[in-house]
Amino acid sequence: MTETHPSPWVMAAEPASLGDPTNLVTLVDGQTFCLCGRSGDIGQSRSHGVFFADRRVLSEMRLTVDGRPVEPLAVDLAGATAVTFIGRSHPAEGRAPNRRLLVLRHRALGTVLHDRLEVRNTGPEPEHTHVRLEAAVDFADVFAVKEGRDRIEGELTAEVRDDGLLYRWHLGTSDRQVALRVTAGPVPHVTPRALSWEITVPARGTVTIDVDLAVALGGTWLSRADHHPDVPRAAERSRRWLAAAPRLRTADRRLGQAYDRSLTDVEALRLHDPAGRRRPVIAAGAPWFMALFGRDALLASYMALPVDPTLALGVLDALADLQGTRVEVASEEQPGRIMHETRHLGGADTPTLTGGHTYYGSIDATPLFVVLLGELARWGGLPDEDLHRLLPAADRALEWVDAYGDRDGDGYVEYERMHDGGLANQGWKDSWDGIRYRDGRVAAAAPIALCEVQGYVYAARRARAALARRVGDQHTAQDEDRRADDLRHRFDRDFWLADHGWYAVGLGPDKAPIDSLTSNVGHCLWSGIVPPERAATVAARLVGDDLWSGWGIRTLSTSDGGFDPMSYHCGTVWPHDTVLAAAGLRRYGLDHAATTVVSGLLDAAAAWGGRLPELFSGLDRSDTGTPVPFPTSCSPQAWAATTPLLALRVLLGMEPTADGTTVRVDPLLAARRDDLSWRGVRVGGRRVDVVIDNGVVSVRPSGAVVDGEIGGGIGGVADGGISGADGP
Repeated sequence: MTETHPSPWVMAAEPASLGDPTNLVTLVDGQTFCLCGRSGDIGQSRSHGVFFADRRVLSEMRLTVDGRPVEPLAVDLAGATAVTFIGRSHPAEGRAPNRRLLVLRHRALGTVLHDRLEVRNTGPEPEHTHVRLEAAVDFADVFAVKEGRDRIEGELTAEVRDDGLLYRWHLGTSDRQVALRVTAGPVPHVTPRALSWEITVPARGTVTIDVDLAVALGGTWLSRADHHPDVPRAAERSRRWLAAAPRLRTADRRLGQAYDRSLTDVEALRLHDPAGRRRPVIAAGAPWFMALFGRDALLASYMALPVDPTLALGVLDALADLQGTRVEVASEEQPGRIMHETRHLGGADTPTLTGGHTYYGSIDATPLFVVLLGELARWGGLPDEDLHRLLPAADRALEWVDAYGDRDGDGYVEYERMHDGGLANQGWKDSWDGIRYRDGRVAAAAPIALCEVQGYVYAARRARAALARRVGDQHTAQDEDRRADDLRHRFDRDFWLADHGWYAVGLGPDKAPIDSLTSNVGHCLWSGIVPPERAATVAARLVGDDLWSGWGIRTLSTSDGGFDPMSYHCGTVWPHDTVLAAAGLRRYGLDHAATTVVSGLLDAAAAWGGRLPELFSGLDRSDTGTPVPFPTSCSPQAWAATTPLLALRVLLGMEPTADGTTVRVDPLLAARRDDLSWRGVRVGGRRVDVVIDNGVVSVRPSGAVVDGEIGGGIGGVADGGISGADGP
């Protein structure tokens, strides 16, 4: 039996379920998020709460009117950061059954949270009532909530104030301390457990009660008014970003719904520097990972390039700022390495995008940094000044690939954790059992060279060669192209399993193949490391019955010994994983398979109102008529939220032209059948409109009209880059 060790980066306990996703309301604004029920009450589920900087600052908030909970009627989500819960009171004792009060709870996230309660009397006579708001705080860290741990470390105190309640938490003698202040107006009656009001609501009138939450980290209070004057508040920030996003009109309701949901979720997951000094980045996902993760942010911002290229630039800037400079065992930092995760600690006086504790145990974020830099340049979103500023970071990343990533000098990048508390697996399948042999054995011995990571290194070298050509450095361009060609040749020689017809998921420390059939091979298509003659065979495996669920590509084949459709990385479907494979299929001209994959994903998205979760069950579509959610899946989650954006590009066959000033399109047949317009797509510092009208494809400057008609069409997928065909 394989021994496992708890670590701060992976869950060692049975996770707490989020419960029925249809009854969960999620609000997200950067480091703040709220999980509650459809009545607006917090605390009906163990996962409920208001969270800030990876800590649950409010675990319960229950509203009663005349001693009874409010009956929920409707929920009006005004966006990712605001919601209105509409309900009515139950008849008070001795009151006629039809004498009820309408109760509206307007909730908005800012630095933390603001609730406005409106108690409306729709009747012809005044109504006297008792309003009570019960509150509780545990200051649990987000991982304790996810795991369902009841025991919370540290000391918690509660203090009654004239206008509310003050809670404080600290851990031993350390500076890790958090405080929460709950205040209200009009002035409530306060007990250690609740705020309450005796109110009289006039006939056909309204009484309003405001409740504010403020948090102090390390002694510094952060209020709704504490923001840099150049950083708009959440609602205004959201409105501006969504108004500037490209607009999609399509006859495919699945695609349209998924695209619109993607925009709202991406906006909600953007993390903003409170000081206003840095561009926004994107958090990995709510509720558990509202922090900057290297791999997640790089892939998500890549998929969002046509919508907001500045997001990629912000991610690159932040990751370059945190790039490793020394060898440190505890954090697994190494010179040139791109970090895996950075989290805010309660002891910090001021939250920043790059503050808090940083961990570097990722084998793939470093080459993906170079890949994203190259893609941003291809899309025309990298001005010369930014290129020259970031190019040294890309070179340090490739130096890490050679000096630290390739541990034994065999030409492959391998991982092996530097201490027992680090991640045992350091690719995107980073659970302890995420990498297995065909017979089900866990590949526990390291170092391990993953197939997709070699593909990322291949793509990084191609990207660096293209960047070198842009600045006139022909020597570097030729050297990186030569090294990419050599890697592709050796990869095919050492990873290809001729007896099986697929690439090994990895090579173990003995250089023997880890022979399971996994979705990882789809990433190899995406990166372009697969020789053209192998592509059709790999595609057949990806859409074969054992990997293809009908909704997406399973992470592990049903014919493998370790398969479990509810295992985190050994049988579930991850939308980002599937759409990267679709992009790879399109790259090699395997259009039928690409169409199948994208259509399955859109069907899955439709089952959840357009929002794809982080992952879902690998149960077959023939067994269940709907995709089955995974209990602790993040939703929204960054690379799931951006999956429909890349799916749209796959459908359109859309890639930037060689000069990065516009795009070329070559739609799949499925996309040509329906009229479509994607207006305001960002490329080369300009905006263009992509239109399919009665089967005719056109690209034109945004808003332009040519001779009273849409501009002339152009076709063909661009060569080069992560989605262009450089081999077939």
